[in-house]
Amino acid sequence: MFDSKMYNSKNFVIVEFVFLFLVLPLILFFLTPIPVLPFLWLVAIWCFFILKKEAKLPKEKFTSFKGLNKVFLTIFIQFLIISFILLAFVYFFMPDKIFSLIRDNPLFWLAIMIIYPTLSVYPQELVYRVYFFYRYENIFKNRNLLIYLNAFLFGYMHILFHNWIAVVLTIAGGYIFAKLYEKTHSLMILFVAHSLYGCMLFTIGLGEYFYTGTVLTVSETFNF
Repeated sequence: MFDSKMYNSKNFVIVEFVFLFLVLPLILFFLTPIPVLPFLWLVAIWCFFILKKEAKLPKEKFTSFKGLNKVFLTIFIQFLIISFILLAFVYFFMPDKIFSLIRDNPLFWLAIMIIYPTLSVYPQELVYRVYFFYRYENIFKNRNLLIYLNAFLFGYMHILFHNWIAVVLTIAGGYIFAKLYEKTHSLMILFVAHSLYGCMLFTIGLGEYFYTGTVLTVSETFNF
């Protein structure tokens, strides 16, 4: 039986935090290139269960795009600016990689555009934004500290890709997403924003820095 009192004890919260956000990414770092999405979804299911049971969040919290129309223009303009900067960086410093996935394997690129948001982005935002801010705001009471910590841990999770580019880009992305969640408290708005940035990285040629065994398995399964 689920023991709510034990789960909400400070010691349990700290142990859970250390395991989910520090130890587990390190374990996956040593295990990759095995598929990591099953681990992400197991954590996401745990977080969903707690959010429904303890926070008693309504189902609309997990599916509603309410409020997106108020912030989408701001999100999109910021996205265009950052996309242009990253595209220019790839063009000048990594010219062989620019649009490499589209050029080399357009079907695989299309599959990623369709599958990636649902299988990867949604559980990431559920865990790293909705659950993280609900669960640990009482431990890290300083909101700025909570945002910076969230950004760092989001980047730290990406050590499983075994390259510094993925970590640096996702720390920056984590900060953008944490600030956006602080403003909107909407999972689905974060889902849209994160999906835009992720698909952009795969499109302009930086996707190879975000490959894991999961991506390679999908590619091999469907002969992309």
